[in-house]
Amino acid sequence: MNEVSNDSGTNLRRGPLRYSLSWAVALLVAGAFGPVPAVAEKRPVFVTASFLNRNDLFIEDLQQNEIEVQEGGHPRQIEFMAREELPSVYGLVFDRAMLPEVTERERSGFESRSSSTSARDIAYELIDKFLGRQTLWVGAYGQDLQVVFDAAADGFSAKNAIGQLRGSSTQTPSFFFAAVASAVHKMNERHEKRRVLIFFLESVDSETAGRMKLLKNLLASCNVELFTIGYATRLGAAGGIPSALTTSLLRELGQVTAGQAFFAMDYRDHPEDIVRRMLNHLRTFYTFGFHAESDLDNPGKLSIKCSRPGSKVKQHPTVPSIE
Repeated sequence: MNEVSNDSGTNLRRGPLRYSLSWAVALLVAGAFGPVPAVAEKRPVFVTASFLNRNDLFIEDLQQNEIEVQEGGHPRQIEFMAREELPSVYGLVFDRAMLPEVTERERSGFESRSSSTSARDIAYELIDKFLGRQTLWVGAYGQDLQVVFDAAADGFSAKNAIGQLRGSSTQTPSFFFAAVASAVHKMNERHEKRRVLIFFLESVDSETAGRMKLLKNLLASCNVELFTIGYATRLGAAGGIPSALTTSLLRELGQVTAGQAFFAMDYRDHPEDIVRRMLNHLRTFYTFGFHAESDLDNPGKLSIKCSRPGSKVKQHPTVPSIE
C-alpha cells in the first residue's frame, strides 16, 4: 500500500476505500444544499378519439382490451372508457359576417343569403336529431365572442336563440382566433369531460392566418374537439383570405383534434349529408381517462392505438395540459 507523509510526519494511507468515503460525503453535502429534482406528480386527464375501420366507417363496438394509450412512448393504464353515455357539452358558434344585418335585411348576393340559411338549417337539424338532448350553448362572433344562449339541455331555446342571431352593419372582419380562444376557455370551465365546438364561418381572417401556429397549439393542448363548417366562396370574404387558403387552414385545424372540417361547396346539392356525417362522428367518439405523468409545461406526446387490423385513429397529438 502506498504511503505519503504530511507536514507533521504522520503517515496517511491512500486507498480506494478512503476515496470512496470522500466522494460519498461530497455527494451527501451536494444533495443537502443543492436542488433536488422534482418528481412529476400524476394527474388525471381525459382524451377523446374517433376510430375508423379499413372501409373508413366509424367503429362503434370497441372493447377496452383493443385500445392502448401511450404518453411519450410509455403505456398508461386506461382507468375510464366511455362512448355515448358520457356527459358532454356542445357549443354552436356562428360567424356574424355570414348572418343578416340588424335590420334583418339579408346581405347582397345569393351565396351570402344561402350561407346564412344553410348554417341555421344544419344547426336546427343537429339539435333536433341529437344535440337537443345534450348540454348546449350558442354563440356568435365578430371581433369577439358573445354567448347568446348559455349551457342547458333545452333544444327549443337554443334554436330560438339561433333564429334571433344577427350580423353587424360594420365592415370589420370577424376575428376567428379570438372566438376559438374564448370558446375553448368557456369549455374548460365546464365539468363535462367531452367538449365539442362546432363553428359555422364564412372565411378565416388574415390576422388569424398569421396566428395559426398558436391556434393549433391551443387546440392540441386542451380537451376540446373542433368541427368547422366553412362557407367560403371562390371570391373570398371581405377582410378574409382566399377561399383555397381558408380551406387549407381549416383542414389543418381539423387534424389537431378528433374533430373534422366540412365545406359547404362539397355538399352544394346535399347539405343534409353534412348533418349525417357529423352525427355519425359525434355518436362514435370514445373518451379515455388515465393518469398522466408528463409536466404541464411539457406535455407528453399522446398515442392511442387500436389492435383491429386496418383501423385508423383520430386524436390530439399531445396529452392535455389545459383541463
